[in-house]
Amino acid sequence: MVTILAAILTIALILAAVLFGGLIPQGLPPEAYLDRFGQSPGKIFLFLGLDDIYRTKGFLLLGVLLFGQLLFCTGKRIALLRGNSKLWVAGSVLLHVGLLVFLVSTAVSLWWGKSLMIEAPEGRLVTLTKQGLPFDIRLERFLIEYYPDSHAVRQYRSEVTLLREGRELRRGSLEVNSPLDHEGAKIFQMSYGWMLEGTIKQLPEGPDQPFAIVNGGWFSAGKQDDRLRGIIMVDSDKHPSVKQEAAFLLLSATGDRKAAVLSPGTTAELGNLEIRLEQIRRYSGLQVKQDPGIAGIFAGLSLSLIGLMLRYAPLGGKKSI
Repeated sequence: MVTILAAILTIALILAAVLFGGLIPQGLPPEAYLDRFGQSPGKIFLFLGLDDIYRTKGFLLLGVLLFGQLLFCTGKRIALLRGNSKLWVAGSVLLHVGLLVFLVSTAVSLWWGKSLMIEAPEGRLVTLTKQGLPFDIRLERFLIEYYPDSHAVRQYRSEVTLLREGRELRRGSLEVNSPLDHEGAKIFQMSYGWMLEGTIKQLPEGPDQPFAIVNGGWFSAGKQDDRLRGIIMVDSDKHPSVKQEAAFLLLSATGDRKAAVLSPGTTAELGNLEIRLEQIRRYSGLQVKQDPGIAGIFAGLSLSLIGLMLRYAPLGGKKSI
């Protein structure tokens, strides 16, 4: 009874952590959490590892504890199986073995699986091989389909080329709910938008530093804790005849704010910074996932389901746990 209560408590804590991870987006850049929670709370949040809760030592400890509890229960079921040919006993053993396989496979996915969110600009190569994935990716074209006589988006699609060390591996397209598979990795279409590209220079004689930020994003500027944000003024998808421009807001470390509106190819001075907007380029938001434990997860779930069916089959015999 104590073992069952301990297992229930462990599962409840794991479910609470999973619920937290579902409510708070995981794996975002640190700046996203600092913006959301503020500087001091955000730094505490990052220090505790809550931006990647499934890889924290606490979550790992809960997983190990649950595995040990299940292993102990499985041993008792196997001992009960000896000399007992009733179907419910075999089903109970299979159920526990399936749960063990599921836990081990989930651990493999959490610790050795990879999931990256990228903003791929049209015509640019995004290097993924340095992050352990089997290919780099280049967005060739991004296409949007609209409903007739409407600006409402019906579907959007990315046409990509996968490469390794400059050698083309394959070309393909992907859209929402239709990912692209290659060498155990899947590419999902998640979002799209505009990217602002240009240079920033510390006046009077600083070097030009390139920047590339998504529409509405922030980046560090200058030698202090100054922050710069860029937002497009008009979405040319909905208003193709209007010239594209972007507004830049400089938030200095002292709290001063300065703003300027630029079109591609123009320059403005904000305080001691010179900003040049080179172009406004479309990007595709992609998620690239590689999950080495997925086969084991499905195998464990299948074994558990079969064991559950045998455990409570009409002819299984004893029904108590």
